[in-house]
Amino acid sequence: MNPYGQQWQQGGAPPSIFGALPSLPVTQAPRAMQSDSVTFSFTNFKTTILNSTVVGPQGRTAYRIITEPTQPACTLMKDNESKSVAMVQWQPAASLEVRGVTNRQRVRDWLRLSPDQSRRIMEVQGVQYAWAPMDGFICLYKVNSSSPRVLARIARVPNTVMLELTQEAIHLGLLEASLVATVMLSCGHNID
Repeated sequence: MNPYGQQWQQGGAPPSIFGALPSLPVTQAPRAMQSDSVTFSFTNFKTTILNSTVVGPQGRTAYRIITEPTQPACTLMKDNESKSVAMVQWQPAASLEVRGVTNRQRVRDWLRLSPDQSRRIMEVQGVQYAWAPMDGFICLYKVNSSSPRVLARIARVPNTVMLELTQEAIHLGLLEASLVATVMLSCGHNID
């Protein structure tokens, strides 16, 4: 069983993506991590994030997540110019490709579960980052850092999934990898 493979039902509290660890329901938009952080909101979905619109700063559509009903085994992420940013093939085993981040590989390898199952590790440009629950958020930080700082975080607010990134995360090239990771961690599919 995959503790990440759960769907958030409209109006319900988000499940813990780490199985037994609790998630705190967020009833309103959380305060920004930093004054210059950037927030992306996944909107316009009912029970799954796999068909959603990603709204960025100034309320503009930045990306679209598309899973065609006629092709449910494939999900695409496109930018506002309709260029493919990422593709996920759900069968026979979930695999993905993210433009400029990773060649095609299994999702479970790109977002691998740590041995103690407390976090998911992803590699971007040769650097390892971890997604882990903290204070009701799923937070991203560098793995091999003497004083890890939260670079991004995912929150569930009513009818929306939010991804907030620091300017440091954007400068490190983590935007699209974090958007894809948000979808993978929130989609309800088994990624292992």
